[in-house]
Amino acid sequence: MITDVVIVPGAPLLLPEYQGRVAAVPGLLESCVGVLSEAVGSSHHVVVVHATDREARSTKPAIGLRVADHLLAATHQAFEVEHVAVAWDASVQECMTLGRELKSGSGTTLLVVGDGSARRTEKAPGHLDTRAADVDDAIVAAISGAADGDLERLLELDPEVCAELLVAGRAPLQVLAAAVSSDPTPALASADVVARAATSAGDARCEVVSCEVTDPCGVLYVVAHLRLH
Repeated sequence: MITDVVIVPGAPLLLPEYQGRVAAVPGLLESCVGVLSEAVGSSHHVVVVHATDREARSTKPAIGLRVADHLLAATHQAFEVEHVAVAWDASVQECMTLGRELKSGSGTTLLVVGDGSARRTEKAPGHLDTRAADVDDAIVAAISGAADGDLERLLELDPEVCAELLVAGRAPLQVLAAAVSSDPTPALASADVVARAATSAGDARCEVVSCEVTDPCGVLYVVAHLRLH
């Protein structure tokens, strides 16, 4: 079963080739590695969930996969690693199906790679969109409220709106929501929006060990550690 969940941003600036002499976001790399080291301390199996790149930048693997592998290597620990790629534009149902498949196994740490909106300010990569704050607030509230079962609220994220807001982590986060809930069965709130799944009675209790939020350059980054009991 999944024992720990770590959420990190899929930020290129975490990779060596994008790092300058001065860190663009001081402390971000250290925070990600520290949280991950703590989570995988007793694990023998790590499942990395990352989205495909929206636009292929090169022949290299997706940014999320590269960030995950770099962070795992930085922990200097040995474990079996499995990579699970989800299409950046996958439907909620596709994310749920993939999440259910991750429930099996034992001693597993789930490493979820993905950002919030990249349209939080005028200087953001996608420039300002006033809807970004509300969507990002919903993401942070769901993660920080995981102990109360709020992770299932991630299933409410609208793929079309998230695509417009450049929410790179939408699909991986919805995979996470399905993976840790007992049996999420969302109902359609409208023709386009998936409503909150029925409250889960899951057999595991989720503890929020830590949750840090920052938004450098107008992009939401979340670094979190959730523990399941």
